Amino acid sequence: MKKVIVGALYVLCTMSLPAAAQGVLNSHESIEIRASIWKVWDAVKDFEGLNTWHPMFSSDVIKSGGNNEVGTIRTMTVKDGPSFDEELLSFDALDKKFSYRVIDPVPLPIAGYVSTFQVLESRRGYTLVQWNSSFRNNSDGKMKDEEVIGFIDNAYRVGLENLKSMLETK
Repeated sequence: MKKVIVGALYVLCTMSLPAAAQGVLNSHESIEIRASIWKVWDAVKDFEGLNTWHPMFSSDVIKSGGNNEVGTIRTMTVKDGPSFDEELLSFDALDKKFSYRVIDPVPLPIAGYVSTFQVLESRRGYTLVQWNSSFRNNSDGKMKDEEVIGFIDNAYRVGLENLKSMLETK
């Protein structure tokens, strides 16, 4: 009986190794912008408006549903790159927060991507923007987990820095 239990534990442990390799990764970036919370929220709140402030995207088109309605699907197109779809999971105008997911499969090194974007009051005269997500490495071994996290962090940083530049120069 002991051999059966030990054998079963061995099988369970070896079966869980691939799952560990497919662990959930997290990305988080934030930035303070010298502008009112309302000015910042107005610039980012539209689910169909990411391309208006994020320089990595050439278009953001509603495929089904309506802007800022939960369940809306948008098609994102990377400048000189692929397109993929995202679904709005939640939208809270009062808390100035929304979440969305990338609909798999996606032509990026991620899978199971879910993200939250929030605009918060900060110190006097400043607004804090937070962008975070969880996802899995889907690069088929071409990228280490740290590289995939860096890829997402960089995309967030580029967008947030451009948003800051746009809003602070107006």
